[in-house]
Amino acid sequence: MSKRKFTEIPQPFICTILSDSNPTDSIRSIRLSDYDGTDAYEMNLMMLRKEFLNEKDLRYVFQSTVKPIIVCHYRWDYEAPLDMGEEERFELLLNAVRWGASGIDLEADAYDPSSGPPEWSEEARAYSLDRSSKPRDWTTDPAAIQRQREIIEEVHRLGGEVLLCAHTRVHLSVEEAVSMAKEMEARGADIAKVVSVNTNYEDLLDSMRATLEIKNALGIPFIMMSHGEHSKIGRVVCPILGSMLAFCTQPLSPGGYPLQPPIRAMKAAWENIDWSVTKAPDEERWL
Repeated sequence: MSKRKFTEIPQPFICTILSDSNPTDSIRSIRLSDYDGTDAYEMNLMMLRKEFLNEKDLRYVFQSTVKPIIVCHYRWDYEAPLDMGEEERFELLLNAVRWGASGIDLEADAYDPSSGPPEWSEEARAYSLDRSSKPRDWTTDPAAIQRQREIIEEVHRLGGEVLLCAHTRVHLSVEEAVSMAKEMEARGADIAKVVSVNTNYEDLLDSMRATLEIKNALGIPFIMMSHGEHSKIGRVVCPILGSMLAFCTQPLSPGGYPLQPPIRAMKAAWENIDWSVTKAPDEERWL
């Protein structure tokens, strides 16, 4: 049975992050999340132990649900950078699509890693707080962009979708976020994902405004989100404003990191907010 693609799911929807270290725990997380009402999954392959990065084990996970699963293998886990070459990472992602994944999550600096301090270091924290720091996960190198396009074309040939992402690790202005999303679309991505950093509520308003502007500027679905304590409400509100999904976690999972809200909490928030617009402004009563 073919799985529904991310771009075919009514928006906004819930995508659960899978960060378990083995297939058994991954499937347990999937079963629990399916019952909780998730719509899709993103599987962090970098969190699986290496002995499970093979066709038998991954196909077993992909076949455990009718919900679509996209996969990523970033250059870092949730503690430190990883030692894995670009070609090895991308071959694994392509194989995952061959084995049943619905698509891949590809960094927008693939083949030209952006400079900056090691992830999860104190230097990285200072980098994010410095307003003069340049966005990471981003390249404009023509050769790297061409290789990204080739990866995207190969995923499409295999019947999958590509989410092109930039975890910039800095605060983005509205204009920067919109420009990045438009460039991702130009590179052939099916979904654009732009991640900002918010250190106050004024920053959060930039992310919300960027969500509205990207919605008007793009012809593909997108994810506009941000990191930071001030961004928590943005994970609820940005999907209401046009971002296609909310990333959530399965709290009963051994690998359920508390970086995203639980599935049930997000569903409850959306189900108890009326964001429907039923009348044009000139038909309303302003009382």
